[in-house]
Order: sequence, then C-alpha cells, then structure tokens
Amino acid sequence: MIKAVIRDPQGPLILLGLSGENVTRLMVDEPIALNLAELGLPPLRIVLTGGRTEADIVHQLERHFGPLPFTCPRCNRTSHHPDDKRHGYCANCHDHTGATP
Repeated sequence: MIKAVIRDPQGPLILLGLSGENVTRLMVDEPIALNLAELGLPPLRIVLTGGRTEADIVHQLERHFGPLPFTCPRCNRTSHHPDDKRHGYCANCHDHTGATP
C-alpha cells in the first residue's frame, strides 16, 4: 500500500494506493487496517474493506473486529450492546427503530 500525506491549506490530504497484493486481500474478505499515526498525523485507525452489499461489509468487519455498535436512526444515540443491534432496539427511544438483520 502506498501511503502519503499532502499538507494543504484546507487540511491534510491522505493518499492511499492499493497494490495488487492488497486488492487480493480485499477480494478474500480480509480488511486492511491503517493507523494514521504512521504518517505523522493524530492517531486514527482506518479500515478498508469491500463487499457487494452493506450487509456483506458489516459481516466482514464484525468477523475481524467484533460486533459493531448500533446507532439509532431516530435519535442518533449509539449502543454497543449486541442485542440492541440484533433487534434494532433503541433504549433511548424505547422502540425498535432500526432494521434487523
């Protein structure tokens, strides 16, 4: 992977270039993790992955990194409880506000 940062008046521009090896990793459902601290920027991890649908991408990420949080589309509160995501339930709204998988 080619990584570079261009300092621009509007803020840093991060360039990522995927080699054939990294494209192959994405094709076999292996996400690529990158830490911006390696580029001299504030530490922020970025994960690149691909998939045919959002559900495919979520499945890949959860397989590698554990359950993703559920954010209520109504009130924007985030829950890290796996049952809330599984059932699309928002404890703040006391209602099922999200799509269930």
